[in-house]
Amino acid sequence: MKTYQVITPASTYPVSLTEAKSHLKVDTTADDTYITSIIKAATQLSEEYTNRFFIDTVIEQTCSDFAQLQTLFKSKVSAVAHVKYYDSDNSLQTLSATIYDTQLQYEPSQIQLADDKSFPEITKRNDAVVARYTVGYGSAASDVPEIIKQAILLTIGNFYQNRNSVVIGRIATELPMNVKWLLDTYKVQIVGWQ
Repeated sequence: MKTYQVITPASTYPVSLTEAKSHLKVDTTADDTYITSIIKAATQLSEEYTNRFFIDTVIEQTCSDFAQLQTLFKSKVSAVAHVKYYDSDNSLQTLSATIYDTQLQYEPSQIQLADDKSFPEITKRNDAVVARYTVGYGSAASDVPEIIKQAILLTIGNFYQNRNSVVIGRIATELPMNVKWLLDTYKVQIVGWQ
């Protein structure tokens, strides 16, 4: 079993309120709160669709064994802080960085056993192995690729214009096709995620 949780969320979003209002051609402050909420929603939807976090986010992935740790769930991984495990006595230990290699250039990124090394014995539990790592393009909105920012802006525009769950005379989808087309260039396929 594998799962993850956000430890330190991003401190900003890829699209600012000013950028969103410019895209929407809004020049008053009346809808600022609503626009801010759809910036968050559009970002979260885009991140979920692409299996990424766009702005640096620290996450912790837990697995029941080392084999499941080989694929890190979210991309673009910039650093692995540590790998911990519960040893055969059920005590939490930090795995020496000499035991494993990180393959951060791949997407999804990987943690692999180093040559001539072996993983230690672990206790049987769902969270026996824990990896903490940072994902994202950087700490600033300017680090995020423009294609992703454009997809978020298009989603913001769609949410702003279609505020109800059902719009008479239109076909509703979770993401507009042009947004999916843009995001597909950055989508990371995770095979075997359980």
